[in-house]
Amino acid sequence: MAVHHFHCTNGIDMVIDKTGRDVSTADEISSQAQAVAADLMRSVPGYHEWWNWSVHVYDAQGTVEIFDFPADRRRAA
Repeated sequence: MAVHHFHCTNGIDMVIDKTGRDVSTADEISSQAQAVAADLMRSVPGYHEWWNWSVHVYDAQGTVEIFDFPADRRRAA
C-alpha cells in the first residue's frame, strides 16, 4: 500500500489532506476520492457551488488522478 493525499479544490480555494490514506488499487483510490468529496459537501451544507470542485490525488511521485465531485450532488446555486 502507498499513502495517497486527497486534496479538494475549485481552482481558487483548496482543502488540503495533510495525513493521507493508505490505498493501493485504482478502485480504492476512486472510492476514497468519492468519499472525500461527499464528506466535504456534507461538512458545508449551505454551499451549493460544487460544480467546479475536484479531488486531486497525489502519491509520493506526484499527481495520480483527478476526480470531479459527484455530478448528482454538484449544482450551481
